[in-house]
Amino acid sequence: MLQAKKELPSYPDGVLGIYKAKPRKTDFGARRNIEKRSDMEFVASLCYNVQTIREQDYEFAERSSFKLSLKVKTPRFDLVTSDSLALIGTTLFDLSHIDKTKDEMYLYLEEVRDIDFE
Repeated sequence: MLQAKKELPSYPDGVLGIYKAKPRKTDFGARRNIEKRSDMEFVASLCYNVQTIREQDYEFAERSSFKLSLKVKTPRFDLVTSDSLALIGTTLFDLSHIDKTKDEMYLYLEEVRDIDFE
């Protein structure tokens, strides 16, 4: 008996870069802001699909003390952690929260700033 084809997930909205901040400090030990792409270490590129932000997502973000700017769905990649950064175009985002399923991740992103794309 033939099995029905399993539909593969689709991520048509674009590609985002996952980065880690390089340990850059000032003379007195404070962490420097990220101003350009070279201030970060590349981790991975992931295709994504923009998700609708529900009212309960906004409430969750408010309880967790972050401002939800964008919610995206990507294939699961275990090197992505909540201290990672996401770059879409020239806009830098903090990964404020990650919901992982067996095959996918939902990234809750908070916009930080536009950076130089060098």
